[in-house]
Amino acid sequence: MEKKKSSFFKRLKTSIFDFDGYQDLAAEKVSRTIGYIAILMLIFSIIVSAIYTFQIYELINSTKNYINSEIAEVTYDNGNLSVIPESGEEIVRLDVTNLISAKIIINTQTDDQEKIQDTINEINSYDNGILILKDKVLIKDSLSNNLIEIQYKSISEEYNINNIDKTEILNMLSGKDIYIALAIFCIKAILYMFIIYLSTVLIDILLLVILTYIVTRIAGLRLKNTAVYNIAAYSLTLPIILNILYFIVNSFTGFTIKYFQVMYTAIASIYIITAILMIKSDVIRKQLELNKIIEEQERVKQELKQKEEEEKEREEQERRNREREKKKEKEKEKKEENEGINKEPEGDNA
Repeated sequence: MEKKKSSFFKRLKTSIFDFDGYQDLAAEKVSRTIGYIAILMLIFSIIVSAIYTFQIYELINSTKNYINSEIAEVTYDNGNLSVIPESGEEIVRLDVTNLISAKIIINTQTDDQEKIQDTINEINSYDNGILILKDKVLIKDSLSNNLIEIQYKSISEEYNINNIDKTEILNMLSGKDIYIALAIFCIKAILYMFIIYLSTVLIDILLLVILTYIVTRIAGLRLKNTAVYNIAAYSLTLPIILNILYFIVNSFTGFTIKYFQVMYTAIASIYIITAILMIKSDVIRKQLELNKIIEEQERVKQELKQKEEEEKEREEQERRNREREKKKEKEKEKKEENEGINKEPEGDNA
């Protein structure tokens, strides 16, 4: 009879709360395990992309309000952007704290390469930030930890934008096109992050496979390679969920855990070691039960053998008794015949 396949949520619950269940998880096909990890990372990617999209939406609203109230003039022509603030400052620094902690620096009024480089170094020092220059925009986020450079010319060529002013920018930031753009961004972000996160976690699994193999050898177990892979994969369930929760909390509060990656690996290692020890304990228990069954079978076998021998002895005794009885009957019959022969001559003499 084919074993009933567990659902995704049943396997998720087992991999977190039921170490005994790892023996069943280890027996699954690797394809099902990879499918499970893929679903988990897809959920992760959707949550991360949704938060990023919402952050960008809030940032757009903040930018729109700032442009409307603090910027005197905005012009874009022939790949060059000019932003002139009401205050007349050459370089504008804006702190965004309503949802994410980010820094926005606007530096479009200078051609001094030293000043431009200073602002690039400054934005690079923040976890999240945007540097708006004359010919490009630089974006820094806490996940990639690298500056993303976007040239205005590439945007203008893609969307056929030759020139633009403050009014047009405000209209663009307020129109329905911005929601379509955000939706497209969210979908692309999900696909991009899913590929990145899935690739990363599959590499993590391969590294944990080495640990799982070592632990099984130390424990004296000889598991199949597929079982070793499955145990390593399912051990990452709780760390991945904690990573999702940590990302959500970090995104909305800025709370950080310095050694989170160490904890991520440590939890997976603890799950691997505990699962292997539980499997080892179960193997020993089954071996003891098997030994008891073998001993009981041997005892029953001896009892049956003894009974058979007793039965044979009884039958042999009965056979001997019957033979003695037959022998006695024959002797009796022979005696009676002899007595009858001896009596007949006496009768003739009379």
